[in-house]
Amino acid sequence: MVAAPASAGSAADRGHRVARAAGKKQSRRKSAGRSASSARSGKPRAGAKRRAPAKKKLARASAAKRRVKRAAPKRSAAPQRSVTRRTAAPRPAGVRREPAPAAAVRQVVTPAFATQRAHASSREELLFELARARAAVKAAIQGLSIANASRPIAPGKWSPLQIVLHLGERDRVRLEEFHRTLHGQPRSWAGISDAEQAAQNEQHLSPLRALPWDSAVRRMDSLREQLLLRLHEVPALPDDVWQRGHAFADMMWGLPEHDRHHAVQIKRARTGEPVLTED
Repeated sequence: MVAAPASAGSAADRGHRVARAAGKKQSRRKSAGRSASSARSGKPRAGAKRRAPAKKKLARASAAKRRVKRAAPKRSAAPQRSVTRRTAAPRPAGVRREPAPAAAVRQVVTPAFATQRAHASSREELLFELARARAAVKAAIQGLSIANASRPIAPGKWSPLQIVLHLGERDRVRLEEFHRTLHGQPRSWAGISDAEQAAQNEQHLSPLRALPWDSAVRRMDSLREQLLLRLHEVPALPDDVWQRGHAFADMMWGLPEHDRHHAVQIKRARTGEPVLTED
């Protein structure tokens, strides 16, 4: 048998090597094709590891940071800044603190109706006082019933009805003596005793006792209105007729005090307080 030449065996080996190389090349091409197909479809290829979602990566990173932070040595607290309190300088011995100015601690009390009185003439001041006093009378009798108006304010005293009649009479008498006092002649009751004044008041009151309560109040208001009209007719100048010491001024300046006196009597009787003994 004739042996095959050595070159023939070598050719067979080369064929096998070429076939194996071609197979590997084809396998690589198929693998590359599958990778490209997976990339286009978004599906991971077989055997490849899946990538963790972004949230999981962030969670793991945060956990790692916390572990590192716990493992790190703690820093010492920053030293607190010292606070310096300001204190007043001590006063030398024997030196007293100066008191605050009186104007700073004392409240200035303005007298009542100071604005109205500031630049008022004597006539204006009298008219103002007459209005104030009569307002006190009206307030004292406000809402008073007829039964209570007829009841004496105290044993042996007038009733509110009789007081109202009396107040009207005192205005009427001044209207009668208006002219003579304005010319300097003294009023007719100047200097008389209390007994004589009481008898005169009773004489004036007797013909009026039958008047009902409402009529008595209207009469009092009407007579005061007439008196005020006469007062407004008197000029403010010369000023001496409006000042105390003149017969006219002395007669007129007695009215505000007289009104307030009887207003207090009625008010005390209505509230149950002791009534003044004077009429």
